[in-house]
Amino acid sequence: MAQVSVIIPLYNKGRYIERALRSVLSQTHRDLEIVVVDDGSTDDSAEVVRRCDDNRLRLVRQANRGPGAARNRGLKESKSPLVAFLDADDEWLPAYLERTIDVLDKYPQCAAAASTYFLGTDKADVGPVFRQRGIQDGLWNVDSCRNAEELRSAIYAVNSSTTTIRRSVVEQYGGFYEKDHCTLGEDYYLWVQVLFGHSVYRILEPLVWYHIEASELGVGPKRGRALEPVFTDPEPIRCHCPPQRRPLLESWLARFALATAHGLASEGDVARAAWLLEAFPQMQTFRWECFKLRAKTAMPGAVRHVRSLRGLVQRRRKA
Repeated sequence: MAQVSVIIPLYNKGRYIERALRSVLSQTHRDLEIVVVDDGSTDDSAEVVRRCDDNRLRLVRQANRGPGAARNRGLKESKSPLVAFLDADDEWLPAYLERTIDVLDKYPQCAAAASTYFLGTDKADVGPVFRQRGIQDGLWNVDSCRNAEELRSAIYAVNSSTTTIRRSVVEQYGGFYEKDHCTLGEDYYLWVQVLFGHSVYRILEPLVWYHIEASELGVGPKRGRALEPVFTDPEPIRCHCPPQRRPLLESWLARFALATAHGLASEGDVARAAWLLEAFPQMQTFRWECFKLRAKTAMPGAVRHVRSLRGLVQRRRKA
């Protein structure tokens, strides 16, 4: 049995999957298996994977069910005690697995190890941004956070392509969210539960290159976009959260819902902004921000007018 299973969900990423596979096969840590789950691709993605000649690699195909379901299928098809996920358009630097696995070997109380990353075509190092927000190297858990805003920044330091985790922890929460063919926040749903339930180790060194030029899932016209399952189905997150951390969880949910509601209201989606306000009443503790949200939902025409004026001013400045 390999020490770590690398699971890659794949959907119409024929242009990028070879790059992702090369980055896995170039890892300094060699004791691994790779399970690529083709989630109903209609391009040449599967053919590109088949051309990769390595006995550690397996291709599994299924009808399209979404990225959460694809990752969960990869979990069922793999066996290793450690699991690392890589999106098909991202890539790891050669030392990624070695560094994260060394941390998990050294700290048995740690559920997962996450590195920082380079972002986009400019290959911008996000590590300094995390440091400015108070995020540090080493073991971490939510008890060290002083407020929901600090926690929100800390949670963004963990994502699927940058995190190696113990299989038992993923299985504890039932894997990734896959209801209703979810394509937005299905991974975040899991990571929030992990972060509220366990300690993790953060490596503030970029060991991953996170590409955004091909990240079309969940992207479309802003108006009418789906709400993340942390809002539409929060009860499992609440149930899994240790009792002593639930007040911080509720504060974080309220802060996140408030920020999302502001965005929706600004885009003219008043109905769902109002729904969030009702579903997460604790956001009313942020009085000024909540007051502004109520004003937006009460006067959507005024909001659109202000946005139009801002756009006009910006265009004139560029002229």
